[in-house]
Amino acid sequence: MTGRDEGDSAWAEHDFAADQAEVFRRWRIGVDQAMAWRKAGVDDGLRVAQWITAGVTPDSVGKWRDAGIDAGQAVHWHEIGFSLAAATDALRRGLTPDTAFAPHSRSHPGRPVAAAAARLAPGVRGEIIRQFLDAGVPPKVMHDYLEANWQAEEALPWARAGVAAADAAIWRALGLTATEAGRLARKGAVAVETVRDWWRAGIPFDEVADWIGAGLTAQEAADQRAKGITAEQAAALRALRDSGDDES
Repeated sequence: MTGRDEGDSAWAEHDFAADQAEVFRRWRIGVDQAMAWRKAGVDDGLRVAQWITAGVTPDSVGKWRDAGIDAGQAVHWHEIGFSLAAATDALRRGLTPDTAFAPHSRSHPGRPVAAAAARLAPGVRGEIIRQFLDAGVPPKVMHDYLEANWQAEEALPWARAGVAAADAAIWRALGLTATEAGRLARKGAVAVETVRDWWRAGIPFDEVADWIGAGLTAQEAADQRAKGITAEQAAALRALRDSGDDES
């Protein structure tokens, strides 16, 4: 998700509202890329970020939508290593990403990991896989990070915390640590849905990590802000929580 950081006038010239442009810019999606997505029928920056996370392009998004797969579902299919054809076949058989992955893994043990690892240089491949295995990272999670081209030293804290690679990229952009993201993952939180909840609650993007780190929900944070509690105060609570984790 990259693009040059155009000024407001560039977005206005192409008929993007200011708030709409801001969402695209938060995800570092430039005007040209946003226009391509809009032409493909997707004009919401968060949805675009989901599609990009799933490896979908403006040229291919129509095929996913024609198959009845939305952006959030595409991320889940991508997480388990399913192409559009494989996902479509699974859907025809009444399977979800969760129910499809188990038989897929039993039929082809290690295949997603092997396919992703095959793109790495042999020495690098073995070392990275060894680090993942030594850390006790499940094959599915390992595949996600290999597929997304994460460096092992960056991926390991997130993988050990049980955070899927697609979610980790979003949590990290938001400013969360792997430990904080792991807490959310264990509660069943999905990154894109959580981000949407915080935006709807009116919490500024650069404050969200501190409020989450402090242990508050979006609505709780909104209520505290209405009472005059600041993000700086939330950051202090977050730091206390982090120090408690270090000592435990």
